Amino acid sequence: MKKILLVLTIAILTLGAVTAVYANENSNSIGFGYGSSMMSQNNSNYTDMIDLMKENGFEDAAKAMENRDYDAMNELMDNLTDDQYNQMIDIMKDNGYRGMSNMMSSVSRQEMQNRHNSMMGRWF
Repeated sequence: MKKILLVLTIAILTLGAVTAVYANENSNSIGFGYGSSMMSQNNSNYTDMIDLMKENGFEDAAKAMENRDYDAMNELMDNLTDDQYNQMIDIMKDNGYRGMSNMMSSVSRQEMQNRHNSMMGRWF
């Protein structure tokens, strides 16, 4: 019984440490962390992201972000194709957002859509 508790404790501590390191790596590589928001207009990443989207064929998404049009953002996310999702990952990776591209690569398009809907208060 003691061995089981010891193994379980080590597993939980290891998972916690890996999660903390991964979160720290991602927040450092994309330029924002706890307490700040990607959607904050005071965040230079926000305006950089809009410019990147405009330059790479995602003008509608950029316009929705600029206008804070959450319904349009939701509509765009709901209709995103696998090819568009992979293109977004490549854009992030090639333009200094490796942490975001790694996170996006680690989940499917559908899972990312679910996360987006959850963050936007639209969990179905």
